[in-house]
Amino acid sequence: MIFFSARAEGGMPIPRPRRSAGNLTPVRRRFASAGTAALAAAIVLGIASTAQAVTGFQAQASSNVTGSDYNELDGVTDIGATNDTAVGFYRISGQLIFRAFAEHWNGRTWSVVTVPSPAGDDTRLHAVAAATTTGLWAVGSDASHSLIEQSTNGGLGWSVVPSPANEPASSQLDAISAVSATDIWAVGYSRAGSTGQGFEPLIEHWNGTAWSVIPGAAITVTGSDFLTGVSAASSADVWAVGRSGRHPTPIIEHWNGTSWTQVPQPVSGYDSSLNSVAAISGTNAWAVGEQNLNQTVTEHWDGTSWTLVPSPSVTANNAQDTLSGVSAVGGSDVWAVGSTLQNFTTDQTLAEHWDGSSWQIVPSANPGPGSNALSSLAQTAPGGPLRAVGFSTGGTPATATLVETTVG
Repeated sequence: MIFFSARAEGGMPIPRPRRSAGNLTPVRRRFASAGTAALAAAIVLGIASTAQAVTGFQAQASSNVTGSDYNELDGVTDIGATNDTAVGFYRISGQLIFRAFAEHWNGRTWSVVTVPSPAGDDTRLHAVAAATTTGLWAVGSDASHSLIEQSTNGGLGWSVVPSPANEPASSQLDAISAVSATDIWAVGYSRAGSTGQGFEPLIEHWNGTAWSVIPGAAITVTGSDFLTGVSAASSADVWAVGRSGRHPTPIIEHWNGTSWTQVPQPVSGYDSSLNSVAAISGTNAWAVGEQNLNQTVTEHWDGTSWTLVPSPSVTANNAQDTLSGVSAVGGSDVWAVGSTLQNFTTDQTLAEHWDGSSWQIVPSANPGPGSNALSSLAQTAPGGPLRAVGFSTGGTPATATLVETTVG
């Protein structure tokens, strides 16, 4: 579902999916060879993923900024089972602007990590990715352009990195994917594009020294064009997804190492969007989102074309379902999270799992008495639990961070 999210007081409302942002963590490949040991590991990990699918996601205690009335986590990534980082934004009670912040998991608890940002600006972080065991990048926006943050100590401290000098005005980055420390992609949109009005897709790249704006695919300009997800299988195989149009249809772009091109995809219904993508290999990638306002959508790349794969939707209570984030652990172990809007008023979490044959809804928690929504997810280690993040309402603070994890 498309809604309008306010910026700083006096700023233009920014249309975005019901989720706040997409996050894409680096794909983790489980097996390098097909020997006896690898086969045994495959069996063990297969059992683990099956157990996780049965038990689903359970709420995990997380932190909120002291004195705040609003806290939201939009992106999460991991460096290991005891080292996760989530990013988002908060608002101090009685204030109008939002401020970017991060949280860090040390294996026992989540704690708030201060993120530097321009004084007085409305700042938000929407996605985070690990490029190395200590090097993390997070992206989002401030009042006038994108916000890019770097951590060199595993998410415990952050510094602002300059946005490209030629970045269009009012730019926002919603997703990030790292191939290596010198090859990182981020996507989003800008308000001042070639038409001088509306919104156009934005693609940026880090080469180890600086960020630069990279021309995207030549798409039909509608003035409401956004990229919300990106995932790299290699330096010459990167996917970006999003939506185009006021009553949008999905768009998919691909980087072949030289240029971006638009790739056909099967969903054509109005009010449809792809929010997140996960690339496993050159012949295996997944993209998720919503279609026709009320149904989940999952698309698969087989090396030749994108096809629509049936996925379940909640049907009770006039449900409007969306999948906001996807994480591919392996070809037969793919996870997606999002939310289902019930009776046009209250969001409840939604989680689904692909076992190699079909998508199934798996249990997820709704700890808040009001709305609960998940934006993105990441795996902590092969065979280990997954973490999903988002927000919940109706408690103290009024809007609080939400972290959920699988067990088994």
